[in-house]
Amino acid sequence: MKLKRYLSIELLEEYEKVSFYSILYKGEKHSEFEKFLMSFRDSHPEDIGTIMYRLERITQDGVFERHFRYAGRVKDRTAELPSHFDTAKLRLYCLCISPQILILGNGGLKETRTYNEDSYLNSCVVALQKIDFVIHKKEEYASISIDGKTLVGDLSLYITEDQ
Repeated sequence: MKLKRYLSIELLEEYEKVSFYSILYKGEKHSEFEKFLMSFRDSHPEDIGTIMYRLERITQDGVFERHFRYAGRVKDRTAELPSHFDTAKLRLYCLCISPQILILGNGGLKETRTYNEDSYLNSCVVALQKIDFVIHKKEEYASISIDGKTLVGDLSLYITEDQ
């Protein structure tokens, strides 16, 4: 059975060169990025520090490939932190919407060779892929547009998930 999950894309932080957004599912109090931080800040402080350092670099440089590992498929904008330059067991999945816009998702401990082998990590990536697909469609129909480092328009959407 398919389950519709309603969500909105929420602005978290705006910097001189970039804006960070995250996903907030309807009825939930915390964004996906906030849930990620709350889940791992005490148990994996070094890995959280590594990811936060990389996010700090992104605020200075912009949303560029060098900051990420590839995730998802070639046709979507899904990526993971930390980059190949960093060592960490934690993975944070995100959408690189433009050089100035990053949507932070959720993630977890990567203890398998690929994220696909872990059902939870795979679900994080698949959800972002679905969100990216809907954002693309909304961009095509001009109900979402990019204005510099701002997502403009209807930032509420839904995705379907298997139940």
